[in-house]
Amino acid sequence: MFRDFKSGGYSLEGSQLAPQYLSKLIIVIAIAYTSATLQGKKIKDMGIQKYVTRPEKRYKGQRRHSSFYVGQHLYHWLQLHQMFQKNIEELVQIRVC
Repeated sequence: MFRDFKSGGYSLEGSQLAPQYLSKLIIVIAIAYTSATLQGKKIKDMGIQKYVTRPEKRYKGQRRHSSFYVGQHLYHWLQLHQMFQKNIEELVQIRVC
């Protein structure tokens, strides 16, 4: 969890905010972290993690991707899909002669 708040996720250490603003940022991060973790768990439970993240390799019995990681990548995947949806639709409409 702590790595997710630091360099692995939200870069909390790099914010260099004053204490009064830091506490507000921590609340927002806690909400975003909870949301990403719950979404990641849902994706894992549905068995569609392989469509959102790289394939998971087990290393000495440990999971490679946390639920937070999966949820965070789901968000990015959906953003990219939305950005390129028009391009994708145009490519699908192309007919090969």
